[in-house]
Amino acid sequence: MTTANGGSSSPGSRKRRRVSVDEDEREAIPPTRSSIWFDDGSIVLQAENVQFKVHRTILTRHSVIFRDTFGVPHPTHSEPTVDGCPLLHLTDAAEDVKHLLLALYDKYDAQSLQGSLCLTGMRRCYNPREAVEFNVLAAMIRMGRKYEIDYLREEALVRLTTEFPTTLTEWDKLPHFYTQIVHQNGILFDIINLALQNDIKSILPAAYYLCIQELDDLLFGSKREDGSTAKVPPEIQLVCVMGREKLLRAQAEHPYKWVESVGSLDKCCQHNRCLDAAHNITKTLWIPMPEPARTLEKWDEFSTIASTYVKALCTQCMAHARISHEEGREYLWEYLPSYFGLPPWEELKNLDE
Repeated sequence: MTTANGGSSSPGSRKRRRVSVDEDEREAIPPTRSSIWFDDGSIVLQAENVQFKVHRTILTRHSVIFRDTFGVPHPTHSEPTVDGCPLLHLTDAAEDVKHLLLALYDKYDAQSLQGSLCLTGMRRCYNPREAVEFNVLAAMIRMGRKYEIDYLREEALVRLTTEFPTTLTEWDKLPHFYTQIVHQNGILFDIINLALQNDIKSILPAAYYLCIQELDDLLFGSKREDGSTAKVPPEIQLVCVMGREKLLRAQAEHPYKWVESVGSLDKCCQHNRCLDAAHNITKTLWIPMPEPARTLEKWDEFSTIASTYVKALCTQCMAHARISHEEGREYLWEYLPSYFGLPPWEELKNLDE
């Protein structure tokens, strides 16, 4: 047993892969033992140059891919072993394998592990009530998908869709910071790239909308803490820039359409004053230039920012403005995916499933 690659194959059917000198040199480096090492484990996994001694039963209990891999007979005389256990090479990153194993052992009944298994020094992979780091979230998505561990991928999807919802009601409940994912520089672009690579479609409209708020970051990237730059692919930059232009035009046509009509309503009781207020509101909205963040801005938020001018409106014009504003926001949210060339919300959610 030597490889696990999302399936199984017999030793006789595999062709020897040619490796470069650099790869040979890396293979010559003795592997290191990870902190995930159970004395009574029954299988040793190796990812990159790191080994993990774990239990075959736990892997097969959660993953049909591992179950199928272990179900393929292998000649015992030629099977490599480590610490008396079969060695299984994985093509995944060692960091991803670490987070996968921590998640699997978190899921397993801890009481059944007492005695023979020692988790001393092993940090829990994630707590449903706490935000997780991006590398943990990414591992949950990638490994859950590859090894068909549904609950792991679903847990990560819940976290993503909490931050990037598909309904305006849920969007309006969000604070101005991440709640399910630990915030770090460049995380928005990292999340978008993760979603693109793993066919997670429903979070993209909200994520793209956030992207267009800072045009410089969108075009030139955002520096991570380690000095590297997080960016989205050029084709996604183009999608976002074009969507930004469409949404800026849509502001005047939908949530702020009311600015054109206040002061001209039949029920308006102070035409000149409301027209003056509308003129000042127009300058607030469009001078020196429109802001993308205004597209989904709630009435209460806008009326607070432009409170002097909004308060100058008569009762009838203000009521009309509030209703028209919220109706325009609902319209833009419903069609938000289309501004970025994406299918409707329901279709996006079905694609996730």
